[in-house]
Amino acid sequence: MIFPERTQDLACIAFGGFLGAVSRYAVSSSTISPNGTLIVNVIGSLLLGMMMYDYDFLGHISQRTRLTFGTGFMGSFTTFSTFAVESYTLGGSSAIFNIAANLTLPLLAVFVGRGIIIQISRSR
Repeated sequence: MIFPERTQDLACIAFGGFLGAVSRYAVSSSTISPNGTLIVNVIGSLLLGMMMYDYDFLGHISQRTRLTFGTGFMGSFTTFSTFAVESYTLGGSSAIFNIAANLTLPLLAVFVGRGIIIQISRSR
């Protein structure tokens, strides 16, 4: 059962999810597979890292914005399942490279996002 006070939160998540899915399709369809998946995973991790650390260091991003863009947009923009399927279909050394890139680059992007927010908070 959905409670009325949660309806706005769910609408924000749904709106963000729609925007994220459309954005992922736009990026993925304009690049050669599996590059599109890697691109959205890195960009999404960078932005999610920035949002996560903004909450800790700056507090500019509201809870509703975090739901819309963190849960909704980033949840549908980034994709682990597509990464898994693409890695499987690539096979061999291409699959190993794809797995390594999709595990290390998004993690590095989170650290970069964190660093950006820490620098912004220090310059305030």
